[in-house]
Amino acid sequence: MKTLSTSLLLLIAGSSLWAQLLPVDNKWVEQTLKSMTLDEKIGQLFFPASTSSGRTLEWIQKYNIGGIWFARAEAKKIAEDLNAFQRASKYPILVTVDFEKGAGTYVDGATDLPINMALGASRDPNLVYEAARLTAKEARALGVHLNYAPVLDVNNNPRNPVINTRSYGEDPKLVARLATAAIKGYQENGLLATGKHFPGHGNTGTDTHAKIGVIASSPQEFESVELYPYKEVLRKAKPSSIMSAHLWIQSVDTDTIPATLSKKVMTGILRDRLRFDGLVLTDAMVMGGITTRYPFGVAMVKALEAGCDVILFPGDLEKGINAVREAVINGELTEQRIDESVRRILRAKTKVGLQNNRLTDVAKIPDAVGTAANYQMAKKIAARCLTLAKDDARLIPLQASRNVLVLTMSNKEGNSMMSRGLVTFPDEVRKLSPGSTELRLSDSLRTDEIERALGLARQADVVLVAAYVRIVLSSGTVDLPAAHAAFLQQLLKQNPRVALVSFGNPYIGATVPEIPTYICAYDNAIALQEAAAEALFGKPHFTGKLPVTISETMKFGTGLRR
Repeated sequence: MKTLSTSLLLLIAGSSLWAQLLPVDNKWVEQTLKSMTLDEKIGQLFFPASTSSGRTLEWIQKYNIGGIWFARAEAKKIAEDLNAFQRASKYPILVTVDFEKGAGTYVDGATDLPINMALGASRDPNLVYEAARLTAKEARALGVHLNYAPVLDVNNNPRNPVINTRSYGEDPKLVARLATAAIKGYQENGLLATGKHFPGHGNTGTDTHAKIGVIASSPQEFESVELYPYKEVLRKAKPSSIMSAHLWIQSVDTDTIPATLSKKVMTGILRDRLRFDGLVLTDAMVMGGITTRYPFGVAMVKALEAGCDVILFPGDLEKGINAVREAVINGELTEQRIDESVRRILRAKTKVGLQNNRLTDVAKIPDAVGTAANYQMAKKIAARCLTLAKDDARLIPLQASRNVLVLTMSNKEGNSMMSRGLVTFPDEVRKLSPGSTELRLSDSLRTDEIERALGLARQADVVLVAAYVRIVLSSGTVDLPAAHAAFLQQLLKQNPRVALVSFGNPYIGATVPEIPTYICAYDNAIALQEAAAEALFGKPHFTGKLPVTISETMKFGTGLRR
């Protein structure tokens, strides 16, 4: 029986579609660590962003980097590149991603799933598990090993300009329950999971891509809100890794220091108190929450001193590696401290079998990634997330025979956190109501567009406004642009039968409270856009409940069934 079990483990390790994570191969870890030079060990601590295959190959061969994160790419191309990277590397590369809402977040041809806040509206851990399982299946087929998900941040600050729909909601218990399901869904299907952003990024109005954020919660609030999901998931699901936040936790540190560089937070709370012995990653070290306050080399060394194992997105890789080497040479860091982190990195690699097989079978990608069956599962999940926050005019369900006008507006300019610029909702409405009219407004809302939209609205029975208003990096705001809000006010004067559908930031529903009907889809995944059109016409029914409070009349838990 022992021989059979070993054979099965080897068979599983030879496949990119494992059923679960593997036991740590401590023998390989210790032998590999012992064979490494100091420079090779330091290289293992760095996970840069791979945006050029040639440059990544150079990093691998020159610095022996431990892992990479990759940007948007086509499925087959990224798998082929990853295989090339693995062949070129002396040590296996840990491939990491931000698939917070499925592989389709970044990979062309993969499945784009509803974002976390949409899943929060479902209140269903089983759906969250299924979304994570599907993500793991596609990620592993592509050659990916570790996902920077799920987000454990509690979005209890509606002004938060960077977390927003990436959070499951404003309730710590809901976040903990759904994050636990996500971690199990990832890891029971072979993908390393990451809880982020420790110790909690929800209660701040600052985008740490631009500057350091502050968590001003009292010690009691910090324990019951920010830390609560971490305490729960570390007890119930045990994620393989945790990512830090570039936030000053005032109840922990008297000095203005981001948690990423705080030994009190990363070691005192995470390692010692919560007993986490997995992999600890910094958030991107090129973010303003670090770079605006600390010299480059100082930040790299302080992150390791604080207890982090991986330097993510270092920016200038050579400069970062040299800074850590100098710190070891001058005694600021010990080689033993470097060994601790490299050991954790190597352990993570054995959990996904990289010591036995580091390549993926490109020929199998079409059978696992972006399949029709995967999309149907995404749509099934999406249908359970849609939330009818209010319907004062009782417009829902719509009648296909009515004269329906579909207007789209967006803030596509700028770098969105997660969503792509996909607009399919008008086409989905037309399938159900062939006589519908569509007008797509530009971001700038030109005067001629507004006049045409208002003229069409006067003639319509119902006006559907699809708002693709997303969180944009470093914008510092969650508000509906002023021009868009003014346009909606004008629209209501021409036709009061308006339904606003948010395919992004749900908080915009509070901007124009006079709008009688408001639907939250939370994201523009194609499955959500198709499911939203169908729900508006009565099939399926709206069943989602708001996971956040939008206004006094649209509070947490609100959700009409129609």
